[in-house]
Amino acid sequence: MFVIDYLPKCIFTHYNKKILKLLTNHYMNLSSLNSSIEEKKTRHYLTLSFTVIIFLIILATGFSFRYLNSVHKNIIQIIETQNKQIDLMHKMRSISRERIIKLQALITSRDPFEKDALIMQFQTLGGLFLETRQELLKTALIDDEKKLLKIQREIARNVVSSQYKVIEMVQNNQNQEALNYLVNETVPLQNQNLSYMDQFIVYQSHENQLLKNKSVKKLKSSYTIVAILTGLSIVLIIIVAIVVTRHMSKIVNLLSTLASQYKDTALKLTIAHDSLEHKVTEKTLELQEANEHLKHIAGHDSLTGLPNRRLFQELLRQELRRAERNKYTIALLYMDLDGFKLVNDQFGHDIGDSVLVDVTRRLQDSLRKDDLIARLGGDEFTICYSNIKDIDNVKTLCKNLIDKIDQPMFIGGNECQIGISIGVSLYPDNGPDCNTLLRVADAAMYQVKNQGKNNFQIGEVTTE
Repeated sequence: MFVIDYLPKCIFTHYNKKILKLLTNHYMNLSSLNSSIEEKKTRHYLTLSFTVIIFLIILATGFSFRYLNSVHKNIIQIIETQNKQIDLMHKMRSISRERIIKLQALITSRDPFEKDALIMQFQTLGGLFLETRQELLKTALIDDEKKLLKIQREIARNVVSSQYKVIEMVQNNQNQEALNYLVNETVPLQNQNLSYMDQFIVYQSHENQLLKNKSVKKLKSSYTIVAILTGLSIVLIIIVAIVVTRHMSKIVNLLSTLASQYKDTALKLTIAHDSLEHKVTEKTLELQEANEHLKHIAGHDSLTGLPNRRLFQELLRQELRRAERNKYTIALLYMDLDGFKLVNDQFGHDIGDSVLVDVTRRLQDSLRKDDLIARLGGDEFTICYSNIKDIDNVKTLCKNLIDKIDQPMFIGGNECQIGISIGVSLYPDNGPDCNTLLRVADAAMYQVKNQGKNNFQIGEVTTE
């Protein structure tokens, strides 16, 4: 943008207008041709000067676009890598929690066939966890992130060993001992494992921010180089102008026959200048639109168009500040689809994506115009329900959402049936900040999962 906006106006306009003014003052008083030799020299000087100017403009413009394009690609790559790594780590966290839920169900189950099914589901989740971890390791990781993953892997091994010990106790009909061991040994190890996953997410976000800062520095350096080239161009233009001005004394008789041609040339230059300024304006608007598009991509989910986790947290913090100033209550709904994995496995990911889009539409249709909804990743959604007057309004909203999602979806000739589990936290009752409210709502949602799914739960729930 610097080159597009500055160089044409500074070099083209500055140089041509001054030269045109000098030519006008000197040429319009000429009446006859001096010599063909002086005319050739004049043309040579002018041709050379304009050639140098055009070359410098092209060089500076090309250099600037090259650097800007490089920075643009770096930012896009950073955003895509960050989102993919965060999504994969959240998927690993979700799988780890689901395995604990399967163990809880295994301990309380009395049906041998159900126990066998739960064990198979537990093992399947373990395989999915390893596949997700391998996919994460294939992404661009720095040494510190690899160290965190290595520590997490060692803790995960202890967690797996503890989990299989719980399964062994259940198979030996030691259900009470298995429950005690799960609560006192397995769950604490699991929490420690999850904490390292959270550290990875935080550290990864911090490192990506550093990379973004480097990209910004690279952009600034490109501006500096362009500014230097522009300065050199201006100096050379001044030198060329001085040479041309001195040469004017030798061509006093040259423009008697060229006066009319000069007027036409001056008009063409003016038209060309106006055209160039118009193109500069168009390119500037295109760059501004591209920047706005990049901002939208960075903060929104590509499938549903909803705000992603990062943008939602930023908007939620702003809403919490407004709620603190105006003293009103906010309800945060943390939602996870029930049976969505089965739809994906049965009909494929394209149908699954269509289901997510339909779910988004149904959720939006149930909300007020100013309510905030976001997709956190996978099949997890969240809603900020602001300025509520009565807790019954929240309950009514949850029931409406459950009823709407529970309605069958007919996509591509397939009937898809899913449900939704909703955890709710209230500001300021359940916490003063974004992270606390998300944690409380997430815990409440998992309690709903444990109690049979397709329901809602309000209030703080302690995760195991």
